[in-house]
Amino acid sequence: VTFRTRFLSTNPDAVGDILTLEKIPEFFRDRFGIYQPEFWSEHFESRSPSYLKDLKAALDKNQCSLINIQADTPGKDMSNPEKGNSALAVQDIKEWIDVGAALGSKMVRGSFMQHSLEEGIKSTKELVKYAKSKGITLLSENHYDLMSVPENHLRVAQEVGKDYFGLLADFGNYPEPIDMFEALEMISPYVRLVSAKTHGYDENYEHIGFDFDRCVRIMEEGGFKGIYSLEQWENGLPDYDYEKIVDWMIEHVKANLS
Repeated sequence: VTFRTRFLSTNPDAVGDILTLEKIPEFFRDRFGIYQPEFWSEHFESRSPSYLKDLKAALDKNQCSLINIQADTPGKDMSNPEKGNSALAVQDIKEWIDVGAALGSKMVRGSFMQHSLEEGIKSTKELVKYAKSKGITLLSENHYDLMSVPENHLRVAQEVGKDYFGLLADFGNYPEPIDMFEALEMISPYVRLVSAKTHGYDENYEHIGFDFDRCVRIMEEGGFKGIYSLEQWENGLPDYDYEKIVDWMIEHVKANLS
């Protein structure tokens, strides 16, 4: 999502060097030396077999392996039992799991849960069973929703188990008064992927939003040995040089690995 300003689907006013998912593997490889991209559902032009075949070819051509699809389900919530809404969300996410399988993705992140924790756990268990049949790990993210309460996130992890399931820890998705650092410490034993998010940069492209380095160290000290997916997000579409931001994130993740 860091380069969402260059995708027409998330920035209709984009001009200049427009990106598509097919361009991402080569761009990430050549510019950043990154071979494990993450895709966002909002940037897919289609879920048709022919489109997915072209995406897989682009990944393979550039020796890239897709680590995750962030699957959003606009208007549908896997924790909302009203009028079958959760069932609609579950079906949509199953289709994204199918997409992930076609692209060789290791993981798929489920969507928001803003209603009933019990319904969300029920939906998650159903999705994990389906994901396992496709060889994919389902992720649950703290996303300014029920999962942003670390006790809820822990409960889901403990009730669902670690077989083809894990937590996605997002550095920036904890609203006040939740202590972000304490929350990350709590969930770190169950984390399978990290969204190493930043937001807020000064004129020298130094991050001023929060202590990013401390977040990485917390994950390392908690035993995390997986992938840090680099992400920049804040309200609106700030006029940043996003390549400089990615350079900063790479440098600071590497500097804090144990």
